[in-house]
Amino acid sequence: MQTSYYNEAGHLIITVSGKLDTINAPKFGKILEKLLGKKPSSCLLDFSEIVFLSSSGLQVLLAGAKISRQEGIAFGVFGMKDMVEDVFKLSGFNQFIPHFADKNEALACR
Repeated sequence: MQTSYYNEAGHLIITVSGKLDTINAPKFGKILEKLLGKKPSSCLLDFSEIVFLSSSGLQVLLAGAKISRQEGIAFGVFGMKDMVEDVFKLSGFNQFIPHFADKNEALACR
């Protein structure tokens, strides 16, 4: 798993690649928590390079959404591959975490 982040038009964008599984999710969780601790106005996760999302990865998304909601940070995910999006939707996460087809769509909705 690789992560990087940058600001674009006032939005924190965190790019994640590889597998978000039981091995990598805790590391990503710490990174996400640290970056959300800086209280950006908006945080968008770029999942276009995520190839696997496990329940551990979903737990990290849930924690990120919870922190974001408490701090008033807009939070969303974009660019999921079909298999990853299926897991996201089947778990019901699409009901409380906004998800977008691509970065342009995500930025337009913020």
